[in-house]
Amino acid sequence: MTKSILKTKHVNCPVHGGYESNLLELFDGSEVWTVCPKCDYDQRTSDDPDVRASASARRETLAINEHLMDSDIPPRFRPATLENYRTDLAPGQGAVLARCKAYADDFATNWKMGRSMLLLGTMGTGKTYLGCAIIQKVIRAEGMAGAIARYITASDLIRRVKDTFDRKDISESLVYAQMHQPDLLVIDEVGAQHGTDFERQTLFEVINGRYERNLPTILISNLNLDEIRRFIGDRVIDRLCDAGGEVVLFRWPSVRGDV
Repeated sequence: MTKSILKTKHVNCPVHGGYESNLLELFDGSEVWTVCPKCDYDQRTSDDPDVRASASARRETLAINEHLMDSDIPPRFRPATLENYRTDLAPGQGAVLARCKAYADDFATNWKMGRSMLLLGTMGTGKTYLGCAIIQKVIRAEGMAGAIARYITASDLIRRVKDTFDRKDISESLVYAQMHQPDLLVIDEVGAQHGTDFERQTLFEVINGRYERNLPTILISNLNLDEIRRFIGDRVIDRLCDAGGEVVLFRWPSVRGDV
């Protein structure tokens, strides 16, 4: 819970004595102090089913919060959910939302199939919003307990690889390994780079590594399908479209500030 721990203090439990309590930042911006671990254990093993259920629910909530905090969803998009995405701003939004919702609702199957998705459209059409909403849905989904999903921009990904060149404590292969771990990886702003061979190779290494591991990736770009194919190459697009990977087009003008 290192990302969510804001501070720690020593607390005295009247039953079990002293313990270290952590102030946790919750994904919605609120905060909560952790309870006595021995009290938590006693409650989770209590003979009273209501006490057990309450303690288990608290533990599950904190576990989900840890996954959400680790997802690296930008603070601006933490409120983004599939339920609160507006579809009354432009024609076609409802159909796009339905496809994103279907992908998230059936993520267990998509994960087994390694089925990816591309969200393509011009600036301000809600692609990042829905990409982050899918991450939330996957992490919170019943039956996918412990699912790990991450958000990263292509520029940040490329920068992380470049930063290893002058360091001894982290290698290029370790960065790639980190990108190959999540059950779902969302890569945003693909195409906003210079289009160098190094950038293309970096994106290929990440996407191909996930493809070989049968792990789904969502790629988000302001480019259309022909442009993104030229930018990152046929090999990457073919891998993303394998196993029924979807290309979802956001065909309306910017609605930034209204979504």
